[in-house]
Amino acid sequence: MSMSHDQVIKQMREDLEQLGNEVRNKPTHETRNILVSAASGAVFALAVSWLAFRIWF
Repeated sequence: MSMSHDQVIKQMREDLEQLGNEVRNKPTHETRNILVSAASGAVFALAVSWLAFRIWF
């Protein structure tokens, strides 16, 4: 599954919007797990984007 740079950014924005909604509606002890999950997803998306950029350019 190959995503363009714009698709990755769009997905990250959607994930951050969802994260914001979840953080506002969850108890604080769950917030850390949500933030770790979001950070992991963001790092993965950036790594995939960087790798794709290095392969194709």
